[in-house]
Amino acid sequence: MRLYSNCYFASIVELSQVSTKFLLPKLSSPNKKEKNMQDVLEYIKQQEKKFSQLPFFQFLTNSNIDPYQRLVWFPCLAHLAMSFKDLNNDILQDSMSNHPLQKLINQHAVEDGSHWKWYLKDLESLEIDQVMRFSDFLKFVWSEKTIKTRRLSHNLVAMCRYETDIALKIVIIAAIEATGSTAQQAMAQVGEELRAKTNKRYFYISSHHLKVENAHLQFAMENKGSKNFLLNIELNAEQKARALVLIDSVFDGFTECMDGLMQFANQHKFKELVAKPKYVLHR
Repeated sequence: MRLYSNCYFASIVELSQVSTKFLLPKLSSPNKKEKNMQDVLEYIKQQEKKFSQLPFFQFLTNSNIDPYQRLVWFPCLAHLAMSFKDLNNDILQDSMSNHPLQKLINQHAVEDGSHWKWYLKDLESLEIDQVMRFSDFLKFVWSEKTIKTRRLSHNLVAMCRYETDIALKIVIIAAIEATGSTAQQAMAQVGEELRAKTNKRYFYISSHHLKVENAHLQFAMENKGSKNFLLNIELNAEQKARALVLIDSVFDGFTECMDGLMQFANQHKFKELVAKPKYVLHR
């Protein structure tokens, strides 16, 4: 995703100028009464608003709670954070395709496919990058404590792997980006509070990550140069119905994951992560 948002926007504007003869879904007239894609994007915004009200995000943004404690769930995110590497670099990218929408997806995947490095850096900065037996690490990542995170990783990979309609794949990515915007905004707040307290630089939980997210596909849709291009993708009634189901699946999966992180935060203290390299597996 896009350390240089202007370049990213420019690439979308360029795509919008590509001849539509290559587009499989058909592009509609801007004045067409039926605006199914616009309806779909509005539905994403509605779901994003509901998603932002989850207790997990209220917890993250509660400055009355110690910022370290608000990040006690951070190790639980490992499977998802690292799975985004494969989701972007292996599942979403298709360098052999000349389809304009696939080129847009490829650009998104290249820019989004390296954020796992920031996650690893923050584990070290938070001083929870513990040395442990490899088997203990595997037990934690594949424990019941992290099942909801793993389930989300698996579902996202399956959705993106097996969705053959390129327009609907764009919808899936837009929904994922909407959840990321909400999560990164909350994480950035606690990350900046922690930075003020420790004078350390953070990457994954940072305003920098939030700014990068804001240059992604979801926000690019609001850019004047790309908006017409995406909104002019014509979805028939069947595609629209399928799109809404996919959006619900994305938000349901992320909601379950956030609930799992909140459950872990309610059960454990951050100091346990520092003192016990097994991440309190047996409690």
